[in-house]
Amino acid sequence: MRTVPAALFVLVVFLTVTGLTTRYSQYLEPTMYEYMIENYQEDTSAKNAVAAILLNYRMYDTMFEALILLTAIIGMKQFLPSSADSFGPQSAKDGEVVSSGKKDDSHG
Repeated sequence: MRTVPAALFVLVVFLTVTGLTTRYSQYLEPTMYEYMIENYQEDTSAKNAVAAILLNYRMYDTMFEALILLTAIIGMKQFLPSSADSFGPQSAKDGEVVSSGKKDDSHG
């Protein structure tokens, strides 16, 4: 029941952000890009530009992205119910099963 308003809210936020970013876009000079491409061998002693950028220039960014992903996985595992929690008989006490309220006429 709440999924439709939530989906509409997400759609409105998406369209608003998309509209604002296309209207007020800025183009910056690629000075950092040029510096990394020209000086990666001297700065990092790496032979591969991609490895130099990911492991040396952007090391903390990559490390914290992995940490955020790990935190999200742990949070989902911790707070979402497992299949055993959401289905199955409800127990009142240890080993006692709560009846569904229907009478069983099979005993005569």
